[in-house]
Amino acid sequence: LASKCPGSFTMAGHDRPVAVVPTGWEGAGPGAKVGPIRVASGGHLETHMNGRGYFADRCTGAYDNNDYLALHLLGKRLEFSVNLVGAGCGCNAAFYLVSMRQNTNASTCGDYYCDANRVCGISCDEIDIMEANQFAFHSTLHTLHDHSGVGGGYGGGSTWNGPRDFTKDEYGPWARCIDTTKDFKVSAAFPTDAQGILRSMEVEISQAGANCSVRITVDDYAGNARLTQSLAHGMTPVFSYWRSGDMLWLDGEGADHAGPCRRDLSAPCGAQVRMYGFKVESLDE
Repeated sequence: LASKCPGSFTMAGHDRPVAVVPTGWEGAGPGAKVGPIRVASGGHLETHMNGRGYFADRCTGAYDNNDYLALHLLGKRLEFSVNLVGAGCGCNAAFYLVSMRQNTNASTCGDYYCDANRVCGISCDEIDIMEANQFAFHSTLHTLHDHSGVGGGYGGGSTWNGPRDFTKDEYGPWARCIDTTKDFKVSAAFPTDAQGILRSMEVEISQAGANCSVRITVDDYAGNARLTQSLAHGMTPVFSYWRSGDMLWLDGEGADHAGPCRRDLSAPCGAQVRMYGFKVESLDE
């Protein structure tokens, strides 16, 4: 199995090791490419270009939706650290949650992958904790048929403006709060209201040694009741790295010229990105 299964790692606050299952055993799907992923020392997840991996209870070398981790994050916080060095305009390092454990359709990718944009032909609820590069960062809530979703962050736009919750002075290479030439931490919390319904997704991006952080709050989403059910049933964390010449929705400068990128892929994307230090805790802790 060593040739097929990248390995496993420890996630603080979770009671057993987390296995990693990569996409690509059944081919990449129509017109797609597959890049390698690996679990390096210290539980660092190294994702090469066009790589995508899933958190799982076990990796057997064959795809089975019942193997995927159903992580329960309602009323909890998930945090991890990331290194995005080399991921410039047009590159997208993503970490998100989808309802893969509950999906019984193998999809066009053959691995039971699903998301809100039907990338492999199957729709399911999706919570994007991070879609980012060194210049832009988005967090977005999607129910299964809501392709655009509702989110926040910084970057994006062409004749329109993407989110502007912070600025290039606060997030970006050599920025004063989050200097993306170095590692930084992402924390996503999912608080509930008095009825136990998801109230919001609250994302904080912070960095050791910095005297400020940046925050994204996504609340009042019409799909929160549905996402409450998905979070309660358990969602599968997914990590990926991809590129496109049409990524201005994430990092474009927008009509206000306040976004970071005039055009995408003006420089090649770095070979890989790295995520590590995963931790889950109750919001009561």
